[in-house]
Amino acid sequence: MASRFDGSKKAYLDWICVLKSYRHKGVAQKLMGALRRALKEEGIDTLVGLTASNGEAQSFYKSVPNSIMRDTGIWIDIS
Repeated sequence: MASRFDGSKKAYLDWICVLKSYRHKGVAQKLMGALRRALKEEGIDTLVGLTASNGEAQSFYKSVPNSIMRDTGIWIDIS
């Protein structure tokens, strides 16, 4: 999903998921690379993604080139 915010065009990634049997084989990196190329073609300059808190996911997100880990966000139950 792309939107304009503070004069820049950003995209939001909810999750990136890879089946356990395909992890550690470069699948997520290839998916992320393809996504980044497509976003660049659309003129989007920043991708903001939600991150899982488990160690395996954190290791992947930290390996993404030109990325900065920031706050994971807040979950609010509206009941």
